[in-house]
Parts: sequence; structure tokens; C-alpha cells
Amino acid sequence: MDIVSTLEVYGGAIAFKYRDSIEIISEGDIDESAVKDMIGREAQLDHPDFISFEINKHEEYTSYLIMTHKRSNTLLVLEEVQWLGLIVSYLAVSLENVYLIRKLTDKMNRMSSQSMGEQDTQDMSWFRKLSFELQERERMRIAADMHDTTMQDLFHLKRKIAALGDKYALPAEAKENVRSLVEYVEIINVTLRQNCFDLHPYLLQEIGFIRTVEKIVERESYACPFEIRFEAAGAYAIERQQLETKRHLFRIVQELLNNARKHSEASVVSLRLSMSNGSFHLHYRDDGVGFEPERLQAMSDIRTSGVGMEQLRSRILHLHGHLELEAHKGEGVRMNISFPMKEGISA
Repeated sequence: MDIVSTLEVYGGAIAFKYRDSIEIISEGDIDESAVKDMIGREAQLDHPDFISFEINKHEEYTSYLIMTHKRSNTLLVLEEVQWLGLIVSYLAVSLENVYLIRKLTDKMNRMSSQSMGEQDTQDMSWFRKLSFELQERERMRIAADMHDTTMQDLFHLKRKIAALGDKYALPAEAKENVRSLVEYVEIINVTLRQNCFDLHPYLLQEIGFIRTVEKIVERESYACPFEIRFEAAGAYAIERQQLETKRHLFRIVQELLNNARKHSEASVVSLRLSMSNGSFHLHYRDDGVGFEPERLQAMSDIRTSGVGMEQLRSRILHLHGHLELEAHKGEGVRMNISFPMKEGISA
């Protein structure tokens, strides 16, 4: 999580408490067993090593954001706690949307597995298209909200802090503290700017799909524990596709990189876009720990673990595409995603 690096804490986690189990998604150095023990207690959340926020409370689960102490072994200051409170408000909306999307996706998959007539197939296609449109609108709304409120507030806060340092004759140590505060606010602002772009990738329309992915790869390479290789040999016809198509493909690339970061333990991740026989092909490969493909089929409960893969599959279906998956435990993962080329106005 970007929050862990921004706040310079040992680690953080998002915890989901269901009726009969607890699921933890963690980042950094955090004791998951201690988190589960704390979440499992019915009493108020209280632990000397953690600061906890309830994100949302649903009939089927309750979610929490949990952070450790800072690497300097100090507690989070008031401004940092307030910032986390703001992040929680965005997480509440996002996780509720994830829950609804997963529920709808499961329902669509059950319907797809049944025999459907032509009208049912058209209705399914329309429903899937509507679902993606609603997701994009919500992402754009959250991105605009962060840009127009939070980032503007941080900009004015940075100016005020800098002005205080210039106005008063402060001791050298105090001036250094002011400078550190200004830098810290800027780090938060950069993180939010990146999050805004992930939510609303406006560069797809300005510079095209390939250059946008190249910029994402360049950015991710600084933080990812693996090398990312991207190649688009002879596939520049993708830029003639409709913006909606490029947006779906961009979301697929995002999901592949997210999954690699969370689960692959790879040293090299490769993405290659090519074109042949009137179809585009997105080839993914990593040299990580792999997995058993059968495990994906078992992810039918409404949990967060399988949401990314289900979203990826839904987008491929929406593009009338095809997914070939080759994976084995300890042998990395290979995917070939193909979809037909359609002439369209890229605007």
C-alpha cells in the first residue's frame, strides 16, 4: 500500500471480518496473527502496537484499516491520523463498490453458465457494459473529488507551512523541521496524484494507450520488487481503437501488474502487445511462484481475493476476447489475452 511508504510505518493491513472467518491483506512488516486476534475480539479494537479504523460495516462483513507505529518508533501525529481518516472515507466507498461488483459478477457468471437465448445473451452484454460504465464514472468522481478538495487543501497547507518558515527567524533545527513538513506534504500530494491517475487515466486520450502504459511501467519500476518489461511490436493499430476498448485494455494491464505485485514473488514480469490475423494479443509472463489454476475456480464466495481475476475475465468477455492461462505452482504464470481488432474512432 502507498500508505505504508508515505507514513513511513512498519506495515499496514486491510482486514475483513466475516461471520465465520477473517481475511487479511497486508503490506510491510505487520503481525497478521495479532491483527486477527484483535479483530476477532468482540470488544472495542485496542492494541498497543496498532492504530485501527473501521472502514465500513456490512451485513456480511466488517472491514478495518490497521497501521503499525512509524519506523522511528513514534506514534502517528494528529495530522497523519486525520489524513488516514480521509483515506478511510474513500476506502469505504471503494470497498462497498467492490462488494457490489463481486456480487453482480457472481450472478452474471451463474447466468452465463446456464443455457441462454439470443435475447438473454444481449441482455448479459448490456448489463456487463453498464457495470463497467458505472465503475468508470465512480472512479472519475472519486478522482475529481480528491483533485478538487484534498489535493488543493494540501497545496495551500504546504504554502502556509513554507510561509511560516520564511516569516520567522527560526533556529536551524526548527527550520529543518519546517522543511521536512513541506517535503512530507509534497510526498502525500504526489501519492494522491498517482492515485487520481490510476482512477482516471486521462492520458489514454491525450497520448494513447502504448505511451500511457510505458509511463505506468516507468513509474511502477521504482516501487515494484521485480523488473517490468513492456513491448508493443507492430501493434500501434491499437491507437485506432475506440477509447472504451483502450480503457478496458489499460485496466487489464493494471490488474495484471497488481496481481504480480501482490502474489507473484517474481524477479521479471513481461508484457507484450502484438497483432496477428486481425486480432490483438496481450502476452503476460512472470517467473514467480505460480499457482494451481483450479484454485481460481473455487473462489466463488464474496471475498476480495478473486475480484481482480473475475474483473479481468469480465473485461475480456466484454471485448469478445479469449484468455489462455498456463500456470503451475513454482513455475510462474503465462497468459495470452486476445481480442478482435475493430475499426473505431479514438476519441
